[in-house]
Amino acid sequence: MLLDKLLAQVAPHECLGCSTEGKLLCEDCLPQIRRVPLACYHCRRLSDSAKTCVSCRLHTDLFAVRAAAVYEGLAKDLVWQLKFQGAQAAAQEMAVLLAPFVPQRTDIVIVPVPTATSRVRQRGYDQATLIAEHLARQTGATYASALRRSGQHHQVGSNRTQRIQQLRQAYRIISASAITDKHVLLIDDVLTTGATLEAAARVIKAAGAKHVSGLVFARA
Repeated sequence: MLLDKLLAQVAPHECLGCSTEGKLLCEDCLPQIRRVPLACYHCRRLSDSAKTCVSCRLHTDLFAVRAAAVYEGLAKDLVWQLKFQGAQAAAQEMAVLLAPFVPQRTDIVIVPVPTATSRVRQRGYDQATLIAEHLARQTGATYASALRRSGQHHQVGSNRTQRIQQLRQAYRIISASAITDKHVLLIDDVLTTGATLEAAARVIKAAGAKHVSGLVFARA
């Protein structure tokens, strides 16, 4: 993060939409981000506050899943910058868009969904952790690194069935006390099939969380 700040001073980021110097996404281009309708993440039926619908809730521990943007255009470019171009400043831009969706409650705990350690070593950072840390600072919500990832499978290109199989034993709790009787917000960059959030939510709920919801920057 420090290196990214130093580089930004020497060669400031340019807006991905208009090339204005200063930020990866300027205020003028922000309206180009297409927002995601409020719907059940699993079946995509319209749902109040993006809550998981009654029928889908039988198969998941996710109470709700909210996404800030559709995974296209500038939103997709922002994710690409964070994951593949080393632009850690993108995490802060994403957190700004996610902040309005964090409930103003004292029992909220923000927990990042860990990335495969091989990816972390390759990038030098975990993108979900960066987003979650910025989001906690911006909203004042409690942050907890409560999960660890055991599996090394990369999810890109896998279908839902493959993702579920790969993630079955992927996560483990390292700080149960931080989430017991709390409303946990699982943070990730992109929602594709939902299998990753479901696997993490299953472990979090079993460890004693009151509610588990997902909050992601973009929905594919």
